[in-house]
Amino acid sequence: MLNTNNDVWITWEIQRRNRSMSLLLGVSLYEMITSRKGFSRYVELVIRTFCLVARKNPNRVFIQNPSIVLNMFILLLKPVFRFRLIVDEHNAGIYPLEGRSRLLNFFARTIVRFADIVIVTNQSLADVCEEWGGNPVIKPDPLPTLQMSGSDDGDNKCIANSESPFTFLFICSWATDEPYEELIKSASKLDQQDMELRITGRFPDRFKCGVAKNVKLLGFLTEEDYVRELFTCSAVIVLTNRENCLNCGAYEAVSAGKPGVLSDKEILRSYFHQGFIFTTNNSVDIARAVYDVKDQADALQRKVQVLRHELLVKDRATAENLSTAISQLQK
Repeated sequence: MLNTNNDVWITWEIQRRNRSMSLLLGVSLYEMITSRKGFSRYVELVIRTFCLVARKNPNRVFIQNPSIVLNMFILLLKPVFRFRLIVDEHNAGIYPLEGRSRLLNFFARTIVRFADIVIVTNQSLADVCEEWGGNPVIKPDPLPTLQMSGSDDGDNKCIANSESPFTFLFICSWATDEPYEELIKSASKLDQQDMELRITGRFPDRFKCGVAKNVKLLGFLTEEDYVRELFTCSAVIVLTNRENCLNCGAYEAVSAGKPGVLSDKEILRSYFHQGFIFTTNNSVDIARAVYDVKDQADALQRKVQVLRHELLVKDRATAENLSTAISQLQK
């Protein structure tokens, strides 16, 4: 067990992996959120972060990448306060702006090189970090503990509306790596009466009108509303154009006992190897995968339950490996 009394986990956003990972390791989580925008946002968060580090004088600092600004600022503080740095590297942290910016790519490599440990979700990302001179440790997302409001116990998996239509929840942040245009196109190829696509997240204004009648744009959801949507849908859809990306929404689907559609990427096929149908990211194949999930829903749901047990066992093993690596870091 880690001695984390003087460790801090700092993030400038609310994100489920920060919460689950800090809880897993027993590290105090500091979610620094502000309503400010632009440059003034960074000024406020930098000041608050400095004050926290100066006050706590931590042995180890855990941060998520992105934000690159947070990471570069913490790198500047590292030799001053002489803490050990553990960076939880997301795919977007290793490949900022999908790798299109030379400057951001330089920052990404610098963060990996000077962190004491870099946490990544899979071997492919670990190989990249090692090539850059980093010290990676593999830890996929812990399966989140999700509780629907009003449930009498913790085992509220697979609570779905048995009435028509068959509903798919597209877990979407409307990011550039998500093929939401193709997903929305696929809706016109589905049964308009018996199948519904419900899409999370703040959507671009151009989608306010002109989508098929079986598409429901939910907009921003509170945590409670999001969990309710997850438990009451029939299945999920989580899509990405990125390679080597284990989607947070896929973990959430497994935790809730939901089958669904994932993008046909090698890392996703390997990790979420049962309970899901895989598709290329074009509207025709997405529609075909949606029908396959509907037709095989009962069998896929049983397979998700098996996968959930398997991933919980993996969680314990990878958590022990990570804890061992971190415990060896001394200030």
